[in-house]
Amino acid sequence: MSTINASGVSAPAASDTPVSPVTPVTPTTTHYQEVAKELSASLTAAMGQIPTFEAKHEDTEKFVRSHSSFPNDFIATVLAAVDADPQLQNVNKFDVTEARDTLQFLEAFRPVIDQIDALLANLKFTCASRKAKVVAAGLQIYEIAKGLGRDPGSASVASHAKNMKRDLKRPGPPRKAKPVTPAPQTTTQ
Repeated sequence: MSTINASGVSAPAASDTPVSPVTPVTPTTTHYQEVAKELSASLTAAMGQIPTFEAKHEDTEKFVRSHSSFPNDFIATVLAAVDADPQLQNVNKFDVTEARDTLQFLEAFRPVIDQIDALLANLKFTCASRKAKVVAAGLQIYEIAKGLGRDPGSASVASHAKNMKRDLKRPGPPRKAKPVTPAPQTTTQ
């Protein structure tokens, strides 16, 4: 059944059936998002394997920064001195067992730190390299589009070139116009 509205146009009649709410569409997960999610889970699990793992915190950062820069040999020398001298042991200011454990921890995890540093540097480089290759190809297309867009029969290409120019925000300081040096004036006598 239909009804006629004020303008005389036939419109479907309103029904008493409730309208079902629209279910939001779940975004598609990409292959790279899945790989990153798995890697992130592996890294979280790896952090859980590190004994006495301590997250960086602003309240302890200054203390750690000022005391961790001393060489490990200093710890070993203090350890040997306290271990050998009962007077230094009686002060109860240096835990020999904790010091030995810390030196072993530092020695064991140094190669892991090196691997993680290399992973971070190479992952950043991989991302930058992939971007650089696509940007280089994009800049070539932009130059081609500018050239083709000068032809009146290529209005759509000119429009694309204009959009590319709009979104091309070149890094670095803005280019300055070269100052024009006036030609030397000659005087006549």
